Amino acid sequence: MSEGGAEMIDILRELTNLPWCWEWVPRTERGGEVRAAWTEHMVDLFEDWTAEGLAAARLAWPSEEAGIEFPFTSDMVGRGAAEWLLERADGLPSWARLAWGVAYLDKRPRWAPIPVVVQFRRPTAEDPAYLMDFVGANGWTSDARPPVVDYVTTPIGDGLRVFALARSADGAAFGRVDAAMRLDVPPSGGAGGVSVDVLLHGVAFEMSLMAVLGPGVEQLMQLVAAECAPSFDGAPASHTFATTSAEGPS
Repeated sequence: MSEGGAEMIDILRELTNLPWCWEWVPRTERGGEVRAAWTEHMVDLFEDWTAEGLAAARLAWPSEEAGIEFPFTSDMVGRGAAEWLLERADGLPSWARLAWGVAYLDKRPRWAPIPVVVQFRRPTAEDPAYLMDFVGANGWTSDARPPVVDYVTTPIGDGLRVFALARSADGAAFGRVDAAMRLDVPPSGGAGGVSVDVLLHGVAFEMSLMAVLGPGVEQLMQLVAAECAPSFDGAPASHTFATTSAEGPS
């Protein structure tokens, strides 16, 4: 292999192993106090992340010529991101949650906030292979080329992750990441064991994000599995499920 080819492989390996941090967006039923505290948490994060960039932009702002003061603040950025995520979370059905992620490059946030919809569904077939159709493992009509399928193993169940380049109705290119896994949650806290199918969906329009979103979603899959499993001290899982819904756990 040429030196240039080996260098490219090292770059790709580094990109696909970037650390991600994932959080859940609180829905309306969590209450206004929880959502307000979460919003302030987002403001604090974005103030730290954007301070340097906003300072440079402020210095370059032609305020004297334009006659307009610099219009952006870190508070506005974080609060706007929080409002956007809260609105998206509230629009989901009861059995779905919205996660948002940030990917770090050279120990600094590079992509954020990246939303991923996570659905928790009651299995409708004993064989989880039917989930492959839900994530377009064989391709969808919007896909520009056949998808790449990677299999994922977690401590309480297995799944797959699908990445495909696709085009929207107006011709815009994007990358889709769809994933699914069957989790067998053991009994805990007096509750019996339960099986749950988890579907994840995210999209990327930026080429560099397309390269890293798949591994990021896989990290989110591991987080979901960990939060569905009982803790080592016997405490109940972070996610609990009611299996009365025809669509999915509520």
